[in-house]
Amino acid sequence: MIGWMAQNSVAANLLMIILLGGGIWSATVIQKEVFPESELDLVEVEVGYPGASPQDVEQGILRPVEGAIRGIDGIKRFDSEAREGNGEVYIELVPGQDRIKVFQDIEQAINRIRTFPDQIEGPEVRLQSRRREVIEVVLYGEVNVWTLRQLAEQLRDTLLSAEEITQVELSRAPRYMTHIEIPRQHLRKYGLTLSEVSDIIRRNSQDVAAGSVQTSAGEILLRVNGRKQWADEFAGIEVVAGRDGPLVTLGDIAEIRDGFEEAGFHSQFSQTPSVELDVYRVGKQSPIEIAEVVKQKMKGFESRLPPGVTWRIDRNNAEEFRRRLQLVTDNAILAVVIVFVILALFLEIRLAFWVMMGMVVSFIGGLLFLPVTGVSVNMISLFGFLVVLGIVVDDAVVVGENVYDKRQLTPDLRKAAVRGTTEVASPVVFSILTNIVAFIPLIFIPGDTGNFWRPLPIVVIVVLLLSLFESLFILPSHLAHSRKVNRRTGPALAIHNAQQRFSQLFRRLVDLLYGPLLRFCLRHRYVTASIATGLFVLIAAY
Repeated sequence: MIGWMAQNSVAANLLMIILLGGGIWSATVIQKEVFPESELDLVEVEVGYPGASPQDVEQGILRPVEGAIRGIDGIKRFDSEAREGNGEVYIELVPGQDRIKVFQDIEQAINRIRTFPDQIEGPEVRLQSRRREVIEVVLYGEVNVWTLRQLAEQLRDTLLSAEEITQVELSRAPRYMTHIEIPRQHLRKYGLTLSEVSDIIRRNSQDVAAGSVQTSAGEILLRVNGRKQWADEFAGIEVVAGRDGPLVTLGDIAEIRDGFEEAGFHSQFSQTPSVELDVYRVGKQSPIEIAEVVKQKMKGFESRLPPGVTWRIDRNNAEEFRRRLQLVTDNAILAVVIVFVILALFLEIRLAFWVMMGMVVSFIGGLLFLPVTGVSVNMISLFGFLVVLGIVVDDAVVVGENVYDKRQLTPDLRKAAVRGTTEVASPVVFSILTNIVAFIPLIFIPGDTGNFWRPLPIVVIVVLLLSLFESLFILPSHLAHSRKVNRRTGPALAIHNAQQRFSQLFRRLVDLLYGPLLRFCLRHRYVTASIATGLFVLIAAY
């Protein structure tokens, strides 16, 4: 196969073009994200029990839930937490199980429980998913929280108006809440209690089903919209409506105002109120594009901010992704240049060029196969490219150097390429396989950790296999059809002669300095071993 590829340069060039062209095309369409997309094997069960102590929550909520889910297949472990008025159970699933099926089994088991107290709120069973945050924008300033919250909602609508942005959520912002305060004397005056007033408010602030109407076009469902959200709406609720007495509304006996919840954490920045907006990536959206759109939208929205209110970007995962991508690109270019310069100095320029192209083909060609393996361009896969950067050139250098030595012995370039490649094929294959075997265990790490780190070994293995293929089949073909030295003329001949003089000078230095030192070390192996051991101890002690 090596001889056939060396003889048929068209096939080698065609394969190289396919890898380069396919990799470049894949780079434009492959999914780009900050971190690899993975599913959480976690189900959360939450049950509200208003007014109950943690002990009551444990007895009435958590123990029935634990008993119901204990025998379900696919559950690895679960943890329960009882708080005042609330209980939660976190269920970790066995990796590799059908998480949707296990989730449905858990949900059905919870719905079959009949021993819950009557005062509980409906159980909520949620299959956890990892949201992919791109950027966080913070509004802050010396204004009241109400104004800041309204500005944040306006900014959210502005961001969502962009076609590239799908999901924006307010974070650490106090939730709207209507506060109702009734003086005790008003309750006594009308013979009311707080529980009675609470029931009246609840009944009069709900949407009510009003039946249906049959028409020729079909059935029309009727519903009375009675839900109330703001203070002026609650003020109109009738509290006392006697025949002989006046009509009394909630606004007549209570102080009602719109505000925010008093409990929980309210965000601040530099001792001023702040509201955070988190922008997420959905589907195939690019984090870099989303970040750029957010910055453009903020430039226009900045003019609408009142005096004293400003904004900042608190967290930008897209920028971290851009930096990692730039780091990989810069290091790859630097590595290619260094390999070319060193090989050009010690061997020859044409051979150095084709060895350098082997690195380029391996990296760019690797992008062609990443979508097939389910790997995207993310922080972990980019780290994989950095890891393999120093390994991928080894096989091409070994093959190229051995072919160069054979070319010094025979004028037949094709014969030298075939013989030089064949001689080192076995050690090159086993050296690459050894590196691959070292990364294979990372693929089988279970759980969320394994899903997170899986792109790293896949990238390394794909690039190493492509490098092995390129060095054994494509590189010998190119070296077999390089020009002979006696056909160089003009500047090319001058450069080649200068390079050869440098290479010969280096060989003489090796023969005069390194050769005698190596022979001395081999003759006095115990002295050499003692010196090496002493240096190791000295370094370890330091």
